[in-house]
Amino acid sequence: MADPYRVLNYGAGVQSTAMLVAACLGDLPDGVRPDVAIFADTQWEPAGVLETVTRMTPWAQDHGVEVCTVTHGPIRSARGANQMPLFVRHADGTPGITGRQCTTDYKIKPIRREVRRRLGYTKGQWWRHQLETWLGITVDEAHRMKPSQEAFETARWPLIELDWNREDCKRYLEKQGLPVPMKSSCVGCPYHSNRYFLEMKRQCPDEWKDVVAFDKQLRAENLLPSLHGDPYLHRSLLPLEEVYLQEDQLELFAEECSGYCEA
Repeated sequence: MADPYRVLNYGAGVQSTAMLVAACLGDLPDGVRPDVAIFADTQWEPAGVLETVTRMTPWAQDHGVEVCTVTHGPIRSARGANQMPLFVRHADGTPGITGRQCTTDYKIKPIRREVRRRLGYTKGQWWRHQLETWLGITVDEAHRMKPSQEAFETARWPLIELDWNREDCKRYLEKQGLPVPMKSSCVGCPYHSNRYFLEMKRQCPDEWKDVVAFDKQLRAENLLPSLHGDPYLHRSLLPLEEVYLQEDQLELFAEECSGYCEA
């Protein structure tokens, strides 16, 4: 049986960067390298994430692993963020949340399209290769491990195999003399913690202004009437600029992706 085509899903966060570096330096348990590392750009990435991609692409190339950037296009649209989950206050005051399709459309599908292109597939052609997708999940986030639902794909979690947690990843990168990346996710991701939004407000004022404007836009002129309620970026169902970010708040909704975004 032929070897699988190995794809390192590169989110440009702490874990996936540590996974990339460990793969380049032969520090993974089996010493096998991926065939390619792919970063899917939603075109609403924090500046710090793009800086990490810019820095690590030539570094990895120098160590024998290609980092490729792909995109499905901009996730941010005139009517809000495409396929992004939003918190909703229904007409009767009850809270709700919209469906989530952004990870699939803006991360998973662009990566698979690139893999198919590299393997010479035509449009609509059935998979004939076995795909091995490497995801940067650590032992402290093991609940995020989800096997692939596709027969042609197997998920692999190299950092779990190393028994590393997030702090181990940071120490490993520091040991290699590399900067520790910021958390990787869209600027306006509704799953950001209050701490993340607070750091954005203090350290990245332009991004904060953009997210506040986006949050206001969601409710402007009833742009999303199909929601049957008022949409909000923050789970408190308050305009983002009015949220007390230092306050510990009960999370009514909690969800994390399976390693395609926040890694």
